[in-house]
Amino acid sequence: MSRQFRVTSGRTMSALCLSLLLACQPVVFARGYPQEDSTLWGQKSSHPNDVNYDPSYYEHSARAFSKSDQWSYALSDALGPPNWPIVAPACGGMFQSPINIDTASTLFVRRKIPLQLVGLNNLPASITVENEGYSVKFTPRWRERGRPLLRGGPLKPAYFFEQMHFHWGPNNTEGSEHTIDGRQFPLEVHLVFYNALYRSFDDAKREVDGLTVVSFLYEVVPSSVSFSLNSWANFLPQVRQPEAKLEIPASRVFSLLNVIGSMGWSFYAYEGSLTTPPCLETVNWIVSTKRLAVTEQEMNRLRSLIATDGRPMLLNYRPVQPQNTRRVFRY
Repeated sequence: MSRQFRVTSGRTMSALCLSLLLACQPVVFARGYPQEDSTLWGQKSSHPNDVNYDPSYYEHSARAFSKSDQWSYALSDALGPPNWPIVAPACGGMFQSPINIDTASTLFVRRKIPLQLVGLNNLPASITVENEGYSVKFTPRWRERGRPLLRGGPLKPAYFFEQMHFHWGPNNTEGSEHTIDGRQFPLEVHLVFYNALYRSFDDAKREVDGLTVVSFLYEVVPSSVSFSLNSWANFLPQVRQPEAKLEIPASRVFSLLNVIGSMGWSFYAYEGSLTTPPCLETVNWIVSTKRLAVTEQEMNRLRSLIATDGRPMLLNYRPVQPQNTRRVFRY
């Protein structure tokens, strides 16, 4: 074989390999979703549903983060939301939450299965209320087979209810994590569910299909500084200090029906993440179009909770994240 043939053959093979490589690159069409500037949010990662998903990335992120790590909601802090990827690498991912829901760009699902919450009216044996230092969390303890189960809608497996917590702001014009057409609400509750195929919340939270979070946004009832509407708000003064816990006995517990009312509302659905470190991108988000009511007195009780730094907990929401190539579906 002559030297000239070897050179020509090498060039031909190189060109062929390059052509095959380019032909195999995915092409993403995302009409209706403008590119968002995400340079402030750190290096981006692959979504766990991608074929090239490397589970070690998320395992490393979860191991690297612990409750002892310091992070803040203040944008001006060194470890505020723009720099959360320093604390937990997954916070710099491409599928982060919350997002702004542009209703005009959502995709309407015509053939759909109703979303069901089995056990909506079930009463737990007790409820633990905890001031986590950055939010307040309600974790029920259920009797055998009493734990509520979420199924239908965009969900393939069923999901067990684990806990609920809240996000709010210093006034009634801000506080919610998700926004609708750019509008922010004073309060947002997250009902956290884990995949029933896994043994526990901790086992499920690192899995691709591990979690579902149902979100409700609140409107403040005018002139309501002297009364309360929501059962959960009655226990806030007793957990005012960080790390304070309260066990609500069986005689005073409440059901999810008491929190969100009946089912049958429409909602938005998209793939996202936890909204606090470690920001794992393992969450199916369901954002209800139904608005819940909260009183001025209840908002004042939330804002009177003391954060880990010893100051009033006035702001505990993460700013909206770039939507990137994700689609938001309307059910």
